Amino acid sequence: MGITECDNMLMLLSLSQKMNEKDRERVTPLMIKGFRDAAEEGGTSVTGGQTVINPWIIVGGVASVVCQPNEFIMPDGAVPGDVLVLTKPLGTRVAVNAHQWLDQVCLDV
Repeated sequence: MGITECDNMLMLLSLSQKMNEKDRERVTPLMIKGFRDAAEEGGTSVTGGQTVINPWIIVGGVASVVCQPNEFIMPDGAVPGDVLVLTKPLGTRVAVNAHQWLDQVCLDV
């Protein structure tokens, strides 16, 4: 949205339920370090987040910034032909939630 500086980030980490405990203990710190390093390279820090177990490994984040209204570009001004930059596939969270819901429904039957 045109913002060049970020105040802080929250990390959203999903570990695969197919990983055994030993692999999780080995991989998780590396994922956190990589995310933290990327945030620091971008001039911000990771101040919190959430970790869950899902069918897939997912790493994402939420960036926060405090700025004046004239410092950012509102997405409601988009017009056909504008370039859209997606940082992850659309529907990732919906797919994870649906998978978890289906697992629970199957267990309840």
